[in-house]
Amino acid sequence: MGTLTDIDRETVAVAAAIGAGCQPCTQHHVREALRVGLSPDEVERAIGDAQVVRAEGSLAVASVGRRLLNLEAEELPANGGPAARSQALSYIGAAAGCNAGALLARYVGDARGIGLSEEEMRGAVEAAAAVKRGAAMFLDREIERSLKSADAAATGEAGEVGCCGASSCEAE
Repeated sequence: MGTLTDIDRETVAVAAAIGAGCQPCTQHHVREALRVGLSPDEVERAIGDAQVVRAEGSLAVASVGRRLLNLEAEELPANGGPAARSQALSYIGAAAGCNAGALLARYVGDARGIGLSEEEMRGAVEAAAAVKRGAAMFLDREIERSLKSADAAATGEAGEVGCCGASSCEAE
């Protein structure tokens, strides 16, 4: 194959936004995914894939902490890995979005096994990284907004704090 299509990139972006836990990014990329031609069922599958990967990543990290404390580590659920190209893209996006490095390496290997090219995998990781950077910028703005709001409340100053400023954050 070759480079990623817009549909491929948005499949990765939806999963990365879910993986990163960013609501405005998720809203934006779900809308974009539908706009570029993914069906609602395809978007729902990417969301479900991302939830599986995010949960698996959380369990893996918690298991590391428990092992360091010499406690019994929780067994990771058996996840057969991606079975299709679009699922491989979702898994890569979600793993990159939630900082699950070991899972990302495993899913890249799985993706290679089902025929994704190095160029496609690199494109998926780059698309996920861009979403993750956007999610981090949004979080930084939210932290600053929350601190300003707390300062205003502590000093008794009234006033509305504006929107987060993220281009994907829309008042609804």
